[in-house]
Amino acid sequence: MSKRPSVVVEAGYHSRRNVVCSLQLPAGVELPPTLWLVAGRAWTPGQVVKTPDGSYLSFLLGTLNAGRERELTVDLGDADEDVVALRDADGRIDVSIDDDPLTSYHYSEEVARPYLYPVLGPSGVPLTRTIEKSGTPGYDHPHHRSVWISHGLVNGTDNWSEDPGHGRTVHREFVSVESGPVTGVIVEKCDWVTASGARIMGDCRVIRFYDLPEGAQCIDFCYTLSAGDEPVLFGDTKEGGMLSVRVNPQINAPGGIIENSFGGIDEGETWGKRAHWCDYSGYIDSVPAGIAIFDHPANFGHPVYWHARNYGLMTANPFGVSHFEPGSGKRGDWVLGANSEVTFRYRLYIHEGDVRKGRVAEAYRDYVSPPVCEWVE
Repeated sequence: MSKRPSVVVEAGYHSRRNVVCSLQLPAGVELPPTLWLVAGRAWTPGQVVKTPDGSYLSFLLGTLNAGRERELTVDLGDADEDVVALRDADGRIDVSIDDDPLTSYHYSEEVARPYLYPVLGPSGVPLTRTIEKSGTPGYDHPHHRSVWISHGLVNGTDNWSEDPGHGRTVHREFVSVESGPVTGVIVEKCDWVTASGARIMGDCRVIRFYDLPEGAQCIDFCYTLSAGDEPVLFGDTKEGGMLSVRVNPQINAPGGIIENSFGGIDEGETWGKRAHWCDYSGYIDSVPAGIAIFDHPANFGHPVYWHARNYGLMTANPFGVSHFEPGSGKRGDWVLGANSEVTFRYRLYIHEGDVRKGRVAEAYRDYVSPPVCEWVE
Protein backbone atom coordinates (compact mmCIF):
# COMPACT_ATOMS: atom_id res chain seq x y z
CA MET A 1 0.00 0.00 0.00
CA SER A 2 1.39 3.41 -0.95
CA LYS A 3 2.41 5.77 1.82
CA ARG A 4 -0.20 8.37 2.70
CA PRO A 5 0.75 12.04 2.33
CA SER A 6 1.76 13.93 5.45
CA VAL A 7 2.58 17.35 6.82
CA VAL A 8 5.94 17.84 8.56
CA VAL A 9 5.95 20.66 11.11
CA GLU A 10 9.23 22.17 12.36
CA ALA A 11 9.14 24.25 15.54
CA GLY A 12 12.31 26.17 14.69
CA TYR A 13 14.09 28.17 17.38
CA HIS A 14 11.04 28.54 19.64
CA SER A 15 8.82 26.18 21.59
CA ARG A 16 5.27 26.32 20.26
CA ARG A 17 1.94 26.18 22.04
CA ASN A 18 -1.52 26.43 20.51
CA VAL A 19 -0.42 27.85 17.16
CA VAL A 20 -2.62 28.32 14.10
CA CYS A 21 -0.87 26.68 11.14
CA SER A 22 -1.85 27.26 7.53
CA LEU A 23 -0.10 25.47 4.67
CA GLN A 24 -0.72 26.41 1.04
CA LEU A 25 -1.34 23.19 -0.84
CA PRO A 26 0.75 22.40 -3.92
CA ALA A 27 -0.96 22.78 -7.28
CA GLY A 28 -2.86 19.65 -8.20
CA VAL A 29 -3.37 18.41 -4.64
CA GLU A 30 -7.06 17.85 -3.99
CA LEU A 31 -8.29 17.12 -0.48
CA PRO A 32 -11.77 16.94 1.06
CA PRO A 33 -12.97 20.03 2.94
CA THR A 34 -12.25 18.39 6.32
CA LEU A 35 -9.87 15.61 7.36
CA TRP A 36 -7.69 14.32 10.19
CA LEU A 37 -3.97 14.73 10.80
CA VAL A 38 -2.58 11.83 12.82
CA ALA A 39 0.58 11.59 14.93
CA GLY A 40 0.67 8.44 17.05
CA ARG A 41 -2.54 8.37 19.09
CA ALA A 42 -3.19 12.08 18.61
CA TRP A 43 -5.78 13.07 16.03
CA THR A 44 -5.95 16.72 14.98
CA PRO A 45 -8.72 18.08 12.73
CA GLY A 46 -7.65 19.74 9.50
CA GLN A 47 -9.65 21.95 7.18
CA VAL A 48 -9.08 22.97 3.58
CA VAL A 49 -9.94 26.61 2.93
CA LYS A 50 -10.12 28.02 -0.59
CA THR A 51 -9.27 31.71 -0.93
CA PRO A 52 -8.66 33.96 -3.95
CA ASP A 53 -4.93 33.14 -3.83
CA GLY A 54 -5.12 29.36 -3.44
CA SER A 55 -6.13 26.44 -1.20
CA TYR A 56 -4.79 26.18 2.34
CA LEU A 57 -4.76 23.37 4.87
CA SER A 58 -5.39 24.82 8.33
CA PHE A 59 -4.93 23.11 11.68
CA LEU A 60 -4.00 23.89 15.27
CA LEU A 61 -0.59 22.80 16.58
CA GLY A 62 -0.79 22.02 20.29
CA THR A 63 2.73 21.88 21.72
CA LEU A 64 6.09 21.33 20.03
CA ASN A 65 9.43 21.99 21.68
CA ALA A 66 12.10 24.17 20.10
CA GLY A 67 14.26 22.34 17.58
CA ARG A 68 11.80 19.47 17.20
CA GLU A 69 9.62 18.39 14.31
CA ARG A 70 6.44 16.35 14.03
CA GLU A 71 5.02 14.41 11.12
CA LEU A 72 1.24 14.48 10.79
CA THR A 73 -0.17 11.81 8.47
CA VAL A 74 -3.21 12.76 6.43
CA ASP A 75 -6.27 10.62 7.10
CA LEU A 76 -9.15 11.40 4.79
CA GLY A 77 -11.81 10.54 7.34
CA ASP A 78 -14.31 13.37 7.62
CA ALA A 79 -13.79 15.72 10.58
CA ASP A 80 -17.15 17.27 9.89
CA GLU A 81 -18.05 18.85 13.22
CA ASP A 82 -18.61 22.60 12.83
CA VAL A 83 -16.69 23.75 15.91
CA VAL A 84 -16.49 27.23 14.39
CA ALA A 85 -19.98 27.87 13.06
CA LEU A 86 -21.10 30.79 10.87
CA ARG A 87 -24.82 31.40 10.39
CA ASP A 88 -26.45 34.09 8.25
CA ALA A 89 -29.06 36.01 10.26
CA ASP A 90 -30.49 38.72 7.94
CA GLY A 91 -27.85 41.43 7.61
CA ARG A 92 -25.31 39.82 9.87
CA ILE A 93 -23.36 36.59 10.20
CA ASP A 94 -23.32 35.11 13.70
CA VAL A 95 -20.10 33.37 14.71
CA SER A 96 -20.02 30.78 17.48
CA ILE A 97 -17.39 28.39 18.80
CA ASP A 98 -18.56 25.14 20.39
CA ASP A 99 -22.04 26.72 20.41
CA ASP A 100 -20.83 29.71 22.44
CA PRO A 101 -21.25 33.11 20.74
CA LEU A 102 -18.02 34.87 19.71
CA THR A 103 -19.15 37.77 17.53
CA SER A 104 -21.40 38.86 14.68
CA TYR A 105 -20.36 40.42 11.37
CA HIS A 106 -22.81 43.18 10.44
CA TYR A 107 -22.99 44.01 6.74
CA SER A 108 -26.52 45.23 5.92
CA GLU A 109 -27.11 48.20 3.64
CA GLU A 110 -28.15 50.29 6.65
CA VAL A 111 -24.64 50.37 8.15
CA ALA A 112 -21.97 52.85 7.05
CA ARG A 113 -19.39 50.09 6.86
CA PRO A 114 -19.25 46.44 8.02
CA TYR A 115 -18.19 45.76 11.58
CA LEU A 116 -17.90 43.03 14.22
CA TYR A 117 -20.13 43.38 17.29
CA PRO A 118 -20.20 42.21 20.00
CA VAL A 119 -16.78 40.64 20.50
CA LEU A 120 -16.85 38.28 23.47
CA GLY A 121 -13.81 37.21 25.47
CA PRO A 122 -13.08 34.82 28.35
CA SER A 123 -16.23 33.78 30.26
CA GLY A 124 -18.27 35.56 27.59
CA VAL A 125 -17.42 39.10 28.74
CA PRO A 126 -17.92 41.84 26.13
CA LEU A 127 -14.52 43.19 25.07
CA THR A 128 -15.87 46.01 22.92
CA ARG A 129 -18.14 48.96 23.63
CA THR A 130 -21.88 48.61 23.17
CA ILE A 131 -23.38 50.28 20.11
CA GLU A 132 -26.93 50.23 21.46
CA LYS A 133 -26.43 53.65 23.10
CA SER A 134 -25.37 55.35 19.87
CA GLY A 135 -27.05 58.76 19.60
CA THR A 136 -27.68 59.17 23.33
CA PRO A 137 -26.12 62.07 25.27
CA GLY A 138 -22.55 61.40 26.36
CA TYR A 139 -22.01 58.65 23.80
CA ASP A 140 -18.91 59.86 21.98
CA HIS A 141 -17.68 58.89 18.52
CA PRO A 142 -20.71 56.84 17.41
CA HIS A 143 -18.74 55.70 14.34
CA HIS A 144 -16.45 53.66 16.63
CA ARG A 145 -18.41 50.48 15.97
CA SER A 146 -16.62 47.81 17.98
CA VAL A 147 -14.20 46.39 15.34
CA TRP A 148 -14.05 47.91 11.87
CA ILE A 149 -11.92 49.00 8.88
CA SER A 150 -11.99 52.58 7.53
CA HIS A 151 -10.04 55.72 6.70
CA GLY A 152 -10.88 59.41 6.91
CA LEU A 153 -9.41 60.67 3.61
CA VAL A 154 -9.78 58.44 0.55
CA ASN A 155 -9.67 60.58 -2.59
CA GLY A 156 -10.98 63.31 -0.30
CA THR A 157 -13.91 61.24 0.99
CA ASP A 158 -14.37 60.74 4.73
CA ASN A 159 -14.89 57.00 5.16
CA TRP A 160 -14.19 57.14 8.92
CA SER A 161 -16.94 59.18 10.54
CA GLU A 162 -20.70 59.11 10.11
CA ASP A 163 -20.99 62.88 9.81
CA PRO A 164 -23.03 64.41 6.97
CA GLY A 165 -21.43 63.65 3.61
CA HIS A 166 -19.46 60.64 4.84
CA GLY A 167 -18.41 57.84 2.56
CA ARG A 168 -19.40 54.22 2.97
CA THR A 169 -18.06 50.70 2.53
CA VAL A 170 -20.81 48.76 0.79
CA HIS A 171 -21.22 44.99 0.92
CA ARG A 172 -21.60 43.57 -2.59
CA GLU A 173 -21.47 39.80 -2.20
CA PHE A 174 -20.16 36.89 -0.19
CA VAL A 175 -17.90 34.75 -2.31
CA SER A 176 -18.13 32.12 0.43
CA VAL A 177 -19.15 31.69 4.06
CA GLU A 178 -17.80 28.48 5.58
CA SER A 179 -17.97 26.78 8.95
CA GLY A 180 -15.60 24.03 10.03
CA PRO A 181 -13.74 22.09 12.71
CA VAL A 182 -10.75 24.49 12.66
CA THR A 183 -11.87 27.82 11.27
CA GLY A 184 -14.85 29.75 10.03
CA VAL A 185 -14.17 31.86 6.94
CA ILE A 186 -15.87 34.82 5.28
CA VAL A 187 -14.74 35.82 1.80
CA GLU A 188 -16.51 39.04 0.84
CA LYS A 189 -16.42 41.69 -1.88
CA CYS A 190 -17.11 45.30 -0.94
CA ASP A 191 -16.79 48.74 -2.54
CA TRP A 192 -15.64 51.95 -0.90
CA VAL A 193 -17.93 54.71 -2.23
CA THR A 194 -18.53 58.45 -1.90
CA ALA A 195 -21.61 59.93 -0.23
CA SER A 196 -23.30 59.92 -3.65
CA GLY A 197 -22.43 56.25 -4.20
CA ALA A 198 -19.61 56.68 -6.71
CA ARG A 199 -17.12 53.84 -6.48
CA ILE A 200 -13.66 54.76 -5.19
CA MET A 201 -12.08 51.30 -4.97
CA GLY A 202 -12.80 47.63 -4.47
CA ASP A 203 -12.22 45.65 -1.30
CA CYS A 204 -11.91 41.85 -1.26
CA ARG A 205 -11.66 40.71 2.34
CA VAL A 206 -11.03 37.34 3.95
CA ILE A 207 -11.88 37.04 7.64
CA ARG A 208 -10.99 33.85 9.52
CA PHE A 209 -12.22 32.95 12.99
CA TYR A 210 -10.22 30.42 15.01
CA ASP A 211 -10.75 28.60 18.28
CA LEU A 212 -7.73 28.50 20.58
CA PRO A 213 -7.43 26.73 23.95
CA GLU A 214 -6.80 28.41 27.30
CA GLY A 215 -9.31 31.22 26.96
CA ALA A 216 -7.84 32.68 23.77
CA GLN A 217 -9.34 33.28 20.32
CA CYS A 218 -8.04 34.94 17.20
CA ILE A 219 -9.57 36.55 14.13
CA ASP A 220 -7.44 37.06 11.03
CA PHE A 221 -8.14 39.86 8.57
CA CYS A 222 -6.70 39.92 5.05
CA TYR A 223 -8.13 42.51 2.70
CA THR A 224 -7.00 43.58 -0.73
CA LEU A 225 -7.90 47.09 -1.84
CA SER A 226 -7.94 47.59 -5.61
CA ALA A 227 -8.02 50.80 -7.65
CA GLY A 228 -9.85 51.07 -10.94
CA ASP A 229 -8.78 53.26 -13.86
CA GLU A 230 -8.05 56.17 -11.50
CA PRO A 231 -5.48 56.23 -8.65
CA VAL A 232 -6.62 56.35 -5.02
CA LEU A 233 -5.07 58.81 -2.57
CA PHE A 234 -4.97 57.80 1.09
CA GLY A 235 -4.68 61.16 2.81
CA ASP A 236 -2.57 62.08 5.83
CA THR A 237 -5.03 62.07 8.75
CA LYS A 238 -5.09 60.52 12.18
CA GLU A 239 -8.80 59.85 11.69
CA GLY A 240 -8.53 56.37 10.31
CA GLY A 241 -7.43 52.84 10.90
CA MET A 242 -6.88 49.86 8.71
CA LEU A 243 -8.09 47.88 11.71
CA SER A 244 -9.74 49.59 14.69
CA VAL A 245 -11.17 48.55 18.05
CA ARG A 246 -13.23 50.52 20.57
CA VAL A 247 -12.98 48.61 23.83
CA ASN A 248 -15.41 48.09 26.68
CA PRO A 249 -15.23 51.24 28.90
CA GLN A 250 -14.43 49.02 31.90
CA ILE A 251 -10.88 48.66 30.54
CA ASN A 252 -10.35 52.25 29.46
CA ALA A 253 -7.04 53.63 30.73
CA PRO A 254 -6.12 54.30 33.43
CA GLY A 255 -7.73 51.43 35.28
CA GLY A 256 -7.35 49.24 32.25
CA ILE A 257 -4.00 49.42 30.48
CA ILE A 258 -2.72 50.01 26.96
CA GLU A 259 0.60 48.35 26.20
CA ASN A 260 2.61 48.03 22.99
CA SER A 261 5.35 45.73 21.77
CA PHE A 262 8.09 48.06 23.05
CA GLY A 263 6.65 48.28 26.56
CA GLY A 264 4.95 51.64 26.07
CA ILE A 265 2.10 52.17 28.54
CA ASP A 266 -1.19 54.02 28.01
CA GLU A 267 -1.81 56.89 25.63
CA GLY A 268 1.21 58.93 26.66
CA GLU A 269 3.63 56.22 25.52
CA THR A 270 1.65 54.53 22.74
CA TRP A 271 -0.27 57.22 20.83
CA GLY A 272 1.51 58.10 17.60
CA LYS A 273 4.22 55.52 18.29
CA ARG A 274 5.16 52.74 15.89
CA ALA A 275 4.94 49.20 17.24
CA HIS A 276 4.40 45.64 16.09
CA TRP A 277 1.33 45.19 18.25
CA CYS A 278 -0.87 47.06 20.68
CA ASP A 279 -3.02 45.63 23.47
CA TYR A 280 -5.82 46.79 25.77
CA SER A 281 -6.50 44.77 28.94
CA GLY A 282 -8.11 45.00 32.35
CA TYR A 283 -11.05 43.66 34.35
CA ILE A 284 -14.49 43.33 32.77
CA ASP A 285 -17.18 42.27 35.23
CA SER A 286 -14.32 41.06 37.47
CA VAL A 287 -12.89 38.88 34.65
CA PRO A 288 -9.29 39.70 33.58
CA ALA A 289 -9.24 39.90 29.79
CA GLY A 290 -7.59 41.70 26.90
CA ILE A 291 -7.63 42.28 23.17
CA ALA A 292 -4.68 43.04 20.86
CA ILE A 293 -4.12 43.98 17.23
CA PHE A 294 -1.12 42.41 15.50
CA ASP A 295 0.46 44.23 12.53
CA HIS A 296 1.86 41.87 9.88
CA PRO A 297 5.41 42.59 8.61
CA ALA A 298 4.19 42.53 5.00
CA ASN A 299 1.88 45.50 5.61
CA PHE A 300 2.51 48.91 4.13
CA GLY A 301 4.21 51.11 6.75
CA HIS A 302 5.11 48.28 9.16
CA PRO A 303 5.58 48.71 12.07
CA VAL A 304 2.43 50.77 12.03
CA TYR A 305 1.62 53.96 13.94
CA TRP A 306 -1.02 53.58 16.66
CA HIS A 307 -3.91 55.95 17.22
CA ALA A 308 -4.43 54.66 20.77
CA ARG A 309 -6.46 56.70 23.24
CA ASN A 310 -7.09 56.27 26.96
CA TYR A 311 -10.84 56.61 26.30
CA GLY A 312 -10.88 53.19 24.59
CA LEU A 313 -9.77 53.58 20.97
CA MET A 314 -7.00 51.43 19.49
CA THR A 315 -6.37 51.64 15.77
CA ALA A 316 -3.54 50.84 13.35
CA ASN A 317 -3.00 53.87 11.08
CA PRO A 318 -0.08 53.89 8.61
CA PHE A 319 -1.09 57.19 6.98
CA GLY A 320 -1.39 59.91 9.67
CA VAL A 321 2.35 60.58 9.88
CA SER A 322 2.25 64.38 10.16
CA HIS A 323 -0.02 64.05 13.20
CA PHE A 324 2.05 61.35 14.87
CA GLU A 325 5.39 63.06 14.18
CA PRO A 326 4.56 66.77 14.29
CA GLY A 327 7.41 69.04 13.37
CA SER A 328 9.25 66.31 11.48
CA GLY A 329 8.21 67.54 8.06
CA LYS A 330 7.05 64.02 7.21
CA ARG A 331 3.70 63.25 5.61
CA GLY A 332 1.79 60.02 5.26
CA ASP A 333 -0.12 60.65 2.03
CA TRP A 334 0.09 57.56 -0.15
CA VAL A 335 -1.19 56.79 -3.65
CA LEU A 336 -2.50 53.44 -4.78
CA GLY A 337 -1.82 53.49 -8.51
CA ALA A 338 -4.50 53.01 -11.13
CA ASN A 339 -5.38 49.35 -11.76
CA SER A 340 -3.18 48.20 -8.88
CA GLU A 341 -3.85 46.74 -5.44
CA VAL A 342 -2.51 46.62 -1.91
CA THR A 343 -3.10 43.97 0.76
CA PHE A 344 -3.29 44.50 4.53
CA ARG A 345 -3.10 41.70 7.10
CA TYR A 346 -3.89 41.92 10.81
CA ARG A 347 -4.74 39.53 13.61
CA LEU A 348 -7.16 40.35 16.41
CA TYR A 349 -6.00 38.36 19.44
CA ILE A 350 -8.33 37.80 22.41
CA HIS A 351 -6.82 36.57 25.64
CA GLU A 352 -7.10 36.08 29.38
CA GLY A 353 -5.39 38.49 31.76
CA ASP A 354 -2.81 41.09 30.77
CA VAL A 355 -0.16 40.85 28.05
CA ARG A 356 1.98 38.50 30.13
CA LYS A 357 -0.80 36.17 31.29
CA GLY A 358 -2.17 36.19 27.74
CA ARG A 359 1.26 35.46 26.20
CA VAL A 360 0.72 38.29 23.71
CA ALA A 361 4.39 38.62 22.67
CA GLU A 362 4.63 34.87 22.05
CA ALA A 363 1.36 34.87 20.13
CA TYR A 364 2.64 37.69 17.92
CA ARG A 365 5.86 35.80 17.25
CA ASP A 366 3.86 32.74 16.22
CA TYR A 367 1.77 34.95 13.91
CA VAL A 368 4.71 36.49 12.04
CA SER A 369 7.14 33.54 12.29
CA PRO A 370 4.94 30.45 12.42
CA PRO A 371 6.27 26.90 12.45
CA VAL A 372 7.52 25.74 9.05
CA CYS A 373 5.07 23.29 7.47
CA GLU A 374 5.96 21.09 4.50
CA TRP A 375 3.66 18.91 2.39
CA VAL A 376 5.18 15.46 1.82
CA GLU A 377 3.76 13.03 -0.76
